[in-house]
Amino acid sequence: MKKILICTGGTGGHIFPAISLAEYLEKKNFNVDFITDYRAKKFINNINKKKINFINIQTPTGKKGLGLIYSIFLIFISFLYSIFFLLLKKPQLIIGSGGYVSFSILLAARLLKKKFVIYETNSVVGRVNKFFLNSSTKIFTGYPLKNLNISNDKVTFVGQLIREQIYLAKENNYFKKDDNFDFTLLIIGGSQGAEIFSKTLPQSLNKLFNLNKKIRIFHQVGNKEQELKIDFSYKNNPNVTIFNFEPNIEKYMMLSDLVITRAGSSTLSELALLQIPFIAVPFKDSLDNHQFYNADYFLRINACWLIDQQDLNSEKLFDLVKELMLSKEKLLEKKSKLKELTKTDVNEIFEKEINKILS
Repeated sequence: MKKILICTGGTGGHIFPAISLAEYLEKKNFNVDFITDYRAKKFINNINKKKINFINIQTPTGKKGLGLIYSIFLIFISFLYSIFFLLLKKPQLIIGSGGYVSFSILLAARLLKKKFVIYETNSVVGRVNKFFLNSSTKIFTGYPLKNLNISNDKVTFVGQLIREQIYLAKENNYFKKDDNFDFTLLIIGGSQGAEIFSKTLPQSLNKLFNLNKKIRIFHQVGNKEQELKIDFSYKNNPNVTIFNFEPNIEKYMMLSDLVITRAGSSTLSELALLQIPFIAVPFKDSLDNHQFYNADYFLRINACWLIDQQDLNSEKLFDLVKELMLSKEKLLEKKSKLKELTKTDVNEIFEKEINKILS
């Protein structure tokens, strides 16, 4: 049985694709171990926890003083732990998919001369992945990346890994739209929530209820603190549903005509597979502005709308949502474009490439 180790960061955007691959490989009789940081605990309720290992680690990015020293200390400790972990588990191949947890594991792998590959889900190569590009055996990408300054033979565009539950929901049409509503809007800020969505969007979206249409809004918040910042009249509207992180977000996606979302690669890929039109509002402080470039990939092929975060307070967002609500031809056009992007054999490509490396 081939032994694989997958390491990734603990946000939803990192965890969901990595778990998808781990579960697929397990079904194909691979022995898969998984390592991440403690932030991932809230995302892994429905999978085999016995195979998951956690590292106590923090990013040094943006830290100063004692905070920076402490985060570097944790990285050093996690590096030592990673050496012993790899010696104990003896994986034949390590798959790193970003996040600062991957740094310790991949550095230990390089020291021990273990084979490892990189999977980059974003349209911009992350800092950890970039550090290990030259020493990796192979680079897999979720977007067709260019100008990596590395041999083309080493790079393979595989597409975005998507959770099996999303495929199943689409295939079986688990969640059907409610004909009692003319229009359903979903707002999601990613696994961490989006505080600015809670503070500014209700001001614009409340006006939609004055358009003499039967409208429903699902609005995700990151935590109770964000929920408290939502406008009272909006929050208490019977046609507005406020919810926290939802592991089965597809049930809201499939009920929606339009989604307002951040631009994490995992969320955008799931919306694309389900062919749900979306307005992307990239997080302006994302590392290397990767959320903007994720959304821009879809924008350049006319598969989404993009609004800068600074425009959320203007009439721009309200006018766009109103236009799409009253004239659904543009939504249908986007659905058609998203359908063209559908790539469903990503796990199979991964399996084939892994077997080639280990043969």
